Amino acid sequence: PRLRHVFSIHCRALEGDMSLRCPLTVDPSGVYFRRDGRPRTGRYICGVSPEEEEDIVLDPAMTADDLAAEFQHRSAHDFFQDRVWPVLAERVPAFGELKVTGSWAGCYDINSLDHNAVIGPHPDKSNFVFASGFSGHGMQMSLSTGRAVAEHILFSEYR
Repeated sequence: PRLRHVFSIHCRALEGDMSLRCPLTVDPSGVYFRRDGRPRTGRYICGVSPEEEEDIVLDPAMTADDLAAEFQHRSAHDFFQDRVWPVLAERVPAFGELKVTGSWAGCYDINSLDHNAVIGPHPDKSNFVFASGFSGHGMQMSLSTGRAVAEHILFSEYR
């Protein structure tokens, strides 16, 4: 798993403005943003993946309390101020004046080999099928993944 921060922001300057009609936008730095909800509300979500050296290294012996303490130690506010906001304000000047209205931090399931999903049967357990490691893209791929897993279970092949 890898640590992720996602921020909800509101930009009053973009309320009622249709000039920033864009899909998910990813800056070369990795900072991303997209509209959150209806157009013209000035609401967006944004974030960036931490660098590998900034990430939490999970120890199998960690308890839930250990993990919570590690998250508290890493300030989401500082992460936003230092890594996300400057890039947003450079890319969209109106984001220079925004308000963070919420945030989420947690671990994403990730395949550290190539960051692609692992889908298919377990090599030793005939009744076990993998569908994991989506690196935060599980919802985007859920329909096709469900179909692929169902086809494999029903037909022993992908159709």
